[in-house]
Amino acid sequence: MNQKTFLLLMMVIGLIISLSACGLSSPEPTAAIAPITIGDDLTSIDLCQAIPQEDIETVMGVKLVQAPTRYTLRNVEGTSGCFYKGPTDADRETHFGYVILMPLDVYDNQTRYQAVDVSGIGDEAHFNNGSDARQLWVKLDNKVAFVVGFGDVAKEAGAEAIARLMVAAIK
Repeated sequence: MNQKTFLLLMMVIGLIISLSACGLSSPEPTAAIAPITIGDDLTSIDLCQAIPQEDIETVMGVKLVQAPTRYTLRNVEGTSGCFYKGPTDADRETHFGYVILMPLDVYDNQTRYQAVDVSGIGDEAHFNNGSDARQLWVKLDNKVAFVVGFGDVAKEAGAEAIARLMVAAIK
């Protein structure tokens, strides 16, 4: 191998290492979600307490600018969730996320837009283009459903990771 080829090879390796260090790989959340017992009243469940804030920050790639707040799905009765607000970037895009539990009838009657099925999470799952974010909808054990959404930039891998943690936590 001549010196020019060696230098070129080293530059390519350096570039690959630099790009991977800049976050081209998406980190996954690792903290377990506290056990969530599903009963008749989903509104009594506080997902803001159950889901570790560091998991959401890992997926969003930013620190939250305020404490997580209780949230519902478009004010639909019987839903219960948590909203996460991140900073607004230079392009005036606000980073945000949410996780919301819902009764099965809400899941069954949702509007689907450009839905794409996802296998391996719950009984049934799909990504949907919601009005505010790319959303992952999950139906579990024919007793509950939930949605995970992240914006301004879709975080599909992160949404799937949070959904797997949710499935593991739901009793």
